[in-house]
Amino acid sequence: MNIGIIGCGAISSQYMKGFDKNKIDVNVVACADLDNEKSKLFAKEYNIENLTVQNLLSNPDIDIIVNLTPPSSHFEISYKSLKNGKHVFSEKPLALSVEQGKKLYGLINKNDRYLFSAPDTTLGPAFTKGQDLILSGKIGEIIGASASFATHGVEGWHPNPSFYYKKGGGPLFDMGPYYLTALFKILGPVDEIISYSQKTFPVRSVDNPEVKYKNIDVDVDTHYLALLKFKSGVVVDFEISFDIWKPYEPKLEFYGTLSSIKFADPNNYDGDVSIFDKKLYRWEKVHSSTNEENNYYRGLGVINMVKSITGNNISQDEILLPFRVLEVMCALETYDGNGRWEKIKQQFYNNN
Repeated sequence: MNIGIIGCGAISSQYMKGFDKNKIDVNVVACADLDNEKSKLFAKEYNIENLTVQNLLSNPDIDIIVNLTPPSSHFEISYKSLKNGKHVFSEKPLALSVEQGKKLYGLINKNDRYLFSAPDTTLGPAFTKGQDLILSGKIGEIIGASASFATHGVEGWHPNPSFYYKKGGGPLFDMGPYYLTALFKILGPVDEIISYSQKTFPVRSVDNPEVKYKNIDVDVDTHYLALLKFKSGVVVDFEISFDIWKPYEPKLEFYGTLSSIKFADPNNYDGDVSIFDKKLYRWEKVHSSTNEENNYYRGLGVINMVKSITGNNISQDEILLPFRVLEVMCALETYDGNGRWEKIKQQFYNNN
């Protein structure tokens, strides 16, 4: 299937490395970016055609659009791609609101197209190993879980950090999809939430000398602490922050009646997975990272999408997963702070 990439920033090269590493039957034929100089250089590097966004969208030879634009443009590009009869793979977040999600969902049904979304790290070897162990009954019935990610922002290293602090950014929409997608795949749908959030630093100072601006006005909350109650009855503590000086490590753990399991960081495709051994009373590693460059796995979601379309093997749950993650993120974002459980409306269930 022929692929066109829209958005030629740093992550686009990581996708190309992933395609090359996995040697699969996808053919990237064209690219586009609002910055034509950027797409021109990308096209030259990978020997593909440089087009305008509109010309790429209207090109009848392109089957799938890979949407790698900034978060604020995800909805617009995905919507236009679907309108033009393309399948779409979008970087996360899928959209910025439930209303945008509903419009996208309406189009994929109307035009008989597919829309997949990052993160695709749950297709990597570490998550797959952990999921298989849980399904095999290794830890028994799950009674609880914990997920957290924290860092002190991105302004010390990112070449253009400002969009991380605008609508569609912040830790919830930037990092949240990794952890929520992993939780959904293990535990199923979220039923209720309690959430607390704050904007700790209204202005962020940029420490990177390569960035021209020195301050960023923050438009979104940058620290979230929540409880997620799943339909199964399992309650998960969930913390995600751009305000905390680096904790020891990110966390994704599941606690069962027989044992506990520690997953690798779901922001990565590979990493160590450990299970608590009750007899030895210590954690035992059951999967070790291959130490391959993480970027080589970029594009697994696109590969999975191509295989699913050509093999006519796509489940409704797979289609709806990013929409369901979006709904929970939006609920966390708009929670009114009254300290009571708030129902998730489940707007992307039962074919609605």
